[in-house]
Amino acid sequence: MPEKPEPRVYTEEEVRKMFLEHVWTLVQFWENESRQPDVRAKLGGLAFSILATLDGSSIGIPAFIVAPHPHPSDKAFHSDEGRNYFPENHKAKVQDIAGSLHEEFHNHDPKRPA
Repeated sequence: MPEKPEPRVYTEEEVRKMFLEHVWTLVQFWENESRQPDVRAKLGGLAFSILATLDGSSIGIPAFIVAPHPHPSDKAFHSDEGRNYFPENHKAKVQDIAGSLHEEFHNHDPKRPA
């Protein structure tokens, strides 16, 4: 009998793929949701569902940390202009799946032609 592989942490790429595939299941759900026939209600439902996923309310996928990630010069620029600025989170030790989600989104569309 082959030995089971040792459990390991998911890679950044695996987590990104799971998240994007989950978003596509939400798109499919709201596309077919007959109790909300108008477009605004469907879009609001989709937005709510994505936010609920980020908050940890989806089965099979955990909550996600959502934090500002401003450009390194943001604080100095806005301070010089006398304006408030976003907190810096550049050195946070987290697995960050953001940065290319919008670029990879359509690659995970289950209805996309091969």
